[in-house]
Amino acid sequence: MSEWVELAGNMHMHTPYSDGEKWHADIARDAIQSGLDFIIVTDHNVWVDGIEGYYENGNGRVLLLSGEEVHNPRRQPQASHFLAYGAERELAPFAHDPQQLINQTNANGGCGFLAHPHEGDPEPLLDLPNLGWHDWEIDNFTGLELWNYMSSFADIVKEHARRLPIQNKLLAKLVALRLALHPEKYIIGPNPQTLAFWDELLAQGKQIAVVGNSDAHGTPMNLGPIHRIIYPYEFCFRAINTHILIPKLLNGDLARDKKMILDAISKGNSWVGYDMAYPTKGFRFSGQGVNKGIIGDKIQLDAGATLQVRASTRANIRLIRHGEVVAQIENETHLTHIPVEEGAYRAECTIQYEGKERGWIYSNPIYLW
Repeated sequence: MSEWVELAGNMHMHTPYSDGEKWHADIARDAIQSGLDFIIVTDHNVWVDGIEGYYENGNGRVLLLSGEEVHNPRRQPQASHFLAYGAERELAPFAHDPQQLINQTNANGGCGFLAHPHEGDPEPLLDLPNLGWHDWEIDNFTGLELWNYMSSFADIVKEHARRLPIQNKLLAKLVALRLALHPEKYIIGPNPQTLAFWDELLAQGKQIAVVGNSDAHGTPMNLGPIHRIIYPYEFCFRAINTHILIPKLLNGDLARDKKMILDAISKGNSWVGYDMAYPTKGFRFSGQGVNKGIIGDKIQLDAGATLQVRASTRANIRLIRHGEVVAQIENETHLTHIPVEEGAYRAECTIQYEGKERGWIYSNPIYLW
């Protein structure tokens, strides 16, 4: 599908307006350095107006947009975080009622994703709560944040802290620091609960898009003479990203370019990529039946229908329908499948990195009907 334009972006990060360390211009500079095309800043319960636009320097440019990560600060724990994009207004007043929050996001032309919906049990030694989604009596949300880099790291820290032979706070902090020095050795893929939940929703006939993000804060960690940033924005922007396909090149017109990006995100014309393991640029998932389509599209099934996956390097490729593997191939760049059943088909690729097989690409579905 060469006529489609691919962009790489990250859509979950914070500034000093909430609990981040860098302001918008500095974050944009890091995004440019990381090779991203767009970013969406999502401070907690703050929608920042007047900062959107193209940020440029000698290394390139990035389109910075403003979103919001909304949660109820009176809730204990302060879980059920919601990423709102494109609503163009402050949504924090609706945080107390998750369904109303979703409804208001939709009513204002935005799209909303449940942020890091599944997390590990709380870890009291390090004051790490479970900030997953806890309020499940909801509907009509756009999608899920399938893979959140900082949430993955927090879960790894919780797991290792629970394994300690002695439950000691200083020892737990030392373990966390050791893990923080080389997170790429421990992060394997998205939370399995989130993957299973997504497949369950797709099997119910719902069209649910997914995104992958950094959740970058640039938080400093201090332990005696040891000082480390957990993790720098630029580092995070080289890890988990969302790649989208849009119909035309960006031309610098903010309103036009913003609409194309948000449309692709909400429709699921995208995939989640672990770009640190190997660049996911160039991945494609397309289908042909009565009509042709790309990731996120609906295609009418007929006897000659085919689905095609193309990766940018050799990988283990699986095609999954409603949680069941329907086709797979190892150490190849292409997979072709002739489907015989209606439903939502998504592609998943794993790759060898740092001595282990890691999740690499998780595409949004193609819907056959």
